[in-house]
Amino acid sequence: MQAIAAFVLRGRNQAILSTIGFAVLALFFSPMGLFSAASIGLVTLVHGAKQGLMIVVIASVFMLAISSFTGQMGLGIEYVIFYWLPVWLLAQLLARRVSLSLVVLFAALIGLVAAIVMATLYVTYEAQWNKIILDNLLPAFKDAKMNLSEEELKTFILNIGKMVVNYGAAYWMLSMCASLFLARWWQALLFHPGGFGEEFRQLRFGVSTAIGTMLLIAVAISVSGGLLNQILVGSVGVVVLLFLLQGLAIAHSVAVIRKLKMVWLYLLYLLMIVLMPYELFLIAFIGLSDNWANYRARIKPV
Repeated sequence: MQAIAAFVLRGRNQAILSTIGFAVLALFFSPMGLFSAASIGLVTLVHGAKQGLMIVVIASVFMLAISSFTGQMGLGIEYVIFYWLPVWLLAQLLARRVSLSLVVLFAALIGLVAAIVMATLYVTYEAQWNKIILDNLLPAFKDAKMNLSEEELKTFILNIGKMVVNYGAAYWMLSMCASLFLARWWQALLFHPGGFGEEFRQLRFGVSTAIGTMLLIAVAISVSGGLLNQILVGSVGVVVLLFLLQGLAIAHSVAVIRKLKMVWLYLLYLLMIVLMPYELFLIAFIGLSDNWANYRARIKPV
């Protein structure tokens, strides 16, 4: 990873090459898209907003040209608007404020705005959205020869489409934060080894944010159907992710303070996948309650 970070910072051409190269690799393995945006984030963190924006602009020209040539112009625009620009914005905010908690809160605010927009578009154009989902996915599911009738397949696919709307904003926030964390880690590897870990373990979003989250969840439970319910469901996904990150920060703090082996953290992340969504909610609850309980201050070192 240190070699990748050093290559990105070697010069403007290398930064552009890594940004575009990782984006192309993401067509075959989607997590590479995080590395693409992280390249922009790293340049912004180290050399400033102006240099980072220059990489975004030049890389965007090449990316849109490649997308146009391959007939996937929408994909190129998606990278520029939904990945590169948001990470550039978050990185320059982090460079100026030097507060990871504040920047993640700002990412959550972007996620909440996205949840409102997605919910409004879905409720307004639900029939068109369902048609697009069915036209694109139904043939593939039929070819898979699942043991379901066509009506059951349609219901299953439409539920997938609804999940995309419900959790799309949270997923976008997660991708922004993951790319920013990667960029910050790269910066720490080069200039302050161990610095990102210290920063991440200090994540805390405060009592006011925690109270606002509980009120949001309470309202979401009490409202059923309609645009407001759709907005609240998407918004809850964003705030749960926010406190999931704080819960993970606590877990990493416990591992460091108690000098646990890394295998315990690997096991935690594995269980998050196996026991999804139950463990996610449990960790998010721990993160939420930490704003009152302050678990990290209560942990005694070995």
